[in-house]
Amino acid sequence: MATRLPFVFVSAIMGWSALALQLYLLIVSNMEKGLPGIVGVMKFFDYFTILSNILVATVFTAIWLQRRDAGSFFTHPKVKTGVSVYIFITGIVYFLLLRQTWTPTGLWWLADVVLHYVMPVLYGVEWLFFTPKGQLRWHDTFRWAVFPFVYLLWALFWGAIFGFYPYPFIDVTTLGYPQALLNGVFVAIGFILMGLLLVAVDRRLGRKVKAIKQRDLA
Repeated sequence: MATRLPFVFVSAIMGWSALALQLYLLIVSNMEKGLPGIVGVMKFFDYFTILSNILVATVFTAIWLQRRDAGSFFTHPKVKTGVSVYIFITGIVYFLLLRQTWTPTGLWWLADVVLHYVMPVLYGVEWLFFTPKGQLRWHDTFRWAVFPFVYLLWALFWGAIFGFYPYPFIDVTTLGYPQALLNGVFVAIGFILMGLLLVAVDRRLGRKVKAIKQRDLA
């Protein structure tokens, strides 16, 4: 616990700082284009990367404020694992599909690295080493998939109104609805597979922990 608290504190600060930096950059870049700053704020919340990182920073903050593993919604193993699914898919999709679409520099590069690479790794450490294991069930995977599904519907609805799609693989203006929806299905499958993988790891580690406790009591 003595080692965990500084780690959680630094991770929370890093997460919120990167989010604040990204918000600032979006507001400034849109104002430089002659658009109101509120447009940058709206675009900020359009990105799944931002939403998943907000959840990650919230979990780290909840752990720090509570300083124990049980009794809080955001520190419950099922909630923490759902957030793991979101942030891991965020990092994987960005690395495989999106990093080639732009070349950030300066502060943009800093925010990009922290949100897409650093935070998934830090959260992976928290989930793997500090989250109690053995409490997940296979059907939890489909509950976790609800959030990204709702996000996809919202992104398509918002894009239809304002013409802005946060990711090229769901850009209806370029791809059309059939291809955009098909791409969304592929990403949804990725969420489900990641959830199943984490449940499998959780159950395996849970059995090991249980066996160790039984051996110690024998």
